[in-house]
Amino acid sequence: MIPLIQRFGIIRCLKKIILSLAILAAALAAAFLLRNGEAQRLLQQASSQPWGAAAFVAAYAAACVLFIPASILSFAAGALFGLVKGIFLVSIGATLGATAAFLTGRYLARDWVAKRVGADRRFAAFDEAMGKEGWRIVLLTRLAPIFPFVLLNYALGLTRVTLKEYVLATWVGILPGACVV
Repeated sequence: MIPLIQRFGIIRCLKKIILSLAILAAALAAAFLLRNGEAQRLLQQASSQPWGAAAFVAAYAAACVLFIPASILSFAAGALFGLVKGIFLVSIGATLGATAAFLTGRYLARDWVAKRVGADRRFAAFDEAMGKEGWRIVLLTRLAPIFPFVLLNYALGLTRVTLKEYVLATWVGILPGACVV
């Protein structure tokens, strides 16, 4: 029975349904809080607590991993924590989330994607370039807002860029955007 379930992807389907329901529940809770004006009060209280910054960083990182645009969190950071602390928290949250997505792409999805694009000469050339000048390419893609941040995190995990180069180039590359927002 188990091989049959795995073959047809029922477990994967159930995981997607559960994740979708969790996101829907969170969205409904957020809508209820926003409607009642409680969200602003809760966020202000949380930002004044010692755990508020850690919770914000964790939420930002989770958004990066779950393909949720975190731009609203970037705007909220300045209002809740002030300009300097907000920039710091956004850069840490975005870097942690990008790194988690990068590692997921590298270790959980690499074989699957390599089977599909491994024979493609363009991907092979891009992967080779990333092995030689990976940090520069990562930095440039972070500075250019035309590349989708969340998707790029996973895609760069499929290349030869080292984790150290990726993290440093990501952090440096997102600082200008964090300052603007």
